[in-house]
Order: sequence, then C-alpha cells, then structure tokens
Amino acid sequence: MGPLLVLILLFVVMYAAMIRPQQKRAREHQTLISAVQVGDEVMTTAGIFGLVTAVDGDVISIEIAPGTVMRVARAAIGRRISAELDQFEAGETFDDTDDELGDSVADDTTPTNGHSTETGIAVGNDSTTAPTAIPEPPPIPAPPPVSDTPPSVTPPPPETPPTPPGPGPATPG
Repeated sequence: MGPLLVLILLFVVMYAAMIRPQQKRAREHQTLISAVQVGDEVMTTAGIFGLVTAVDGDVISIEIAPGTVMRVARAAIGRRISAELDQFEAGETFDDTDDELGDSVADDTTPTNGHSTETGIAVGNDSTTAPTAIPEPPPIPAPPPVSDTPPSVTPPPPETPPTPPGPGPATPG
C-alpha cells in the first residue's frame, strides 16, 4: 500500500509542477497564433520583427523591411507586438515603466556621504565637501634591455661514430 501511495503522490506532483504549466503555455500559444491577422506587428520565435501582410492557412507573410517579405509557418509566431501596445494606457509610455524601476533602484543607491558612488565627485551645493581623488594606477615596469649580440653558446663537442664490433680493419690482399 505504501509504495503505491508514493507513486500516486509522485505523479500528482509531476502533473502540478510540469505537465499543467506546459499545457497552459501551449493553449496560450495556440490562441495567439489563431488570432494573428493582417496588419499585426509580430515577432517570430527566431526573434525577427515584422508586419503581417498576408495569412494563407498555416503560412504567414511578414514584411521585415520595406519591400522584403518573408514567409513563415504560423507556429513560428512567438508573440504579437500590437497586442502588447494595446495593454498600455493611452497616456503611458514605455519610459514610464522603466522610470518606475529606475526610481526604486536610485533610492537604494543614494550616497550618504555627499559623494556620488560611481564617479567619486561631490554632489549637491555643499562647499565643504571636496572631490575624492582618484588614485593613480601603478607604473608599468620597463621591459629588460635587448642587446644586439646573441648570447654566447658553446656548441657541444662533436660525437665520434661508434665502431662496429668484430675483427679489425680488413687489409686488401
């Protein structure tokens, strides 16, 4: 009974952690590619941006540059850029979103000693604060001198060839 319960519990955990989210992503992608129509700005799964010029069944024509049309499979559409633009309010810009993040990060890095943390230069109108001196880098050591004469190398003594074993030299007779 115990091993069967562990097996069932393992399957439930795998379903909740892996199978269900994958099915949800597949449904969302299917909805996305079925909603693509002429005039939408899209990005393919390869990262190519373009404007949909024609839809013919499972083939979509995308204009990626003026006069350059590329045909891709419908499943190659990664996302609709037009749909993302519709989600923003009329008065909101893309920079507003970045500024919100930038303001929160800027609050965390506010210098407490009157100096900018990045440049070491005094900030504000405090005349008593002097700029921080930037230390000089250590000097680079000079390379060793090069002489015009090659170093003296004594050649090894010549080797004598080994003598073959056997009787002495033969004399002509």
